[in-house]
Amino acid sequence: MSLQGIWTQIKSVLVFAWFYGWLAVVREPFWLVSSLLNPLSIVVIMTVFGGVHYMSFGLLGGLAMAVSSSGGFTIIGDATYLRLELKFQSMLINTRLNPISYTLGLALSELTYALPGLAVFIILMQLIMHVPASLYLLIVPILTLEWVTASMLGFTLSTLMNDVRYGWSLSGILGFLLGTLPPVFYPAYLLPTPYVALVSPVSIVSTVLQYIVLRVNYPLTLIRLSIITLLAETVVFTILALRKSRWRSIR
Repeated sequence: MSLQGIWTQIKSVLVFAWFYGWLAVVREPFWLVSSLLNPLSIVVIMTVFGGVHYMSFGLLGGLAMAVSSSGGFTIIGDATYLRLELKFQSMLINTRLNPISYTLGLALSELTYALPGLAVFIILMQLIMHVPASLYLLIVPILTLEWVTASMLGFTLSTLMNDVRYGWSLSGILGFLLGTLPPVFYPAYLLPTPYVALVSPVSIVSTVLQYIVLRVNYPLTLIRLSIITLLAETVVFTILALRKSRWRSIR
């Protein structure tokens, strides 16, 4: 692809994120609250029943879950709705926009809703854990990989849905199976083997964050495998979104 083509895709991503994300937030700011409630409620419950010690684990898990939800799981319902009900995806087939750019634009619009929630988690992390600024040079790329992975997976799955209700349901199910059930809000060493964390990109990110921020004594092999697995998932799910997703409507 030429530089002009790449620039066209970038502009398309930003424009789509602007009108579907930023404009919607400005018109209805109440939706900003929803991105914060689910992960923060789990943090509160963990703190009440597990004590202040588990608050740090809960905050890191909440940050990982909020990032995966802001585009990853929630994109399934929105992408299904836009494709089936509004026929929006069909209008884009004959444009220069490709599935990857469309997914990133939609995911970026979802991220707009999540920004206040992410800011709350980061502020609480600073107040409680005093995370050095230098660590964010590691944290931000890891969260970015998670966001891309979850978004590409979510979009690919959305193109397989033939009813909007299935999209919203699958979004909630995946949020629980991949973002809550694995060792996301609790340390992986509580399980028979910490390598269970490799089952989900959200638990991978949470485990790596626990290692670099809280200095949890995980095996170095686990951390290396986590990073390799996350990189591989990012590449694989991006290729799937580009090659295997149903870009043309089946309905």
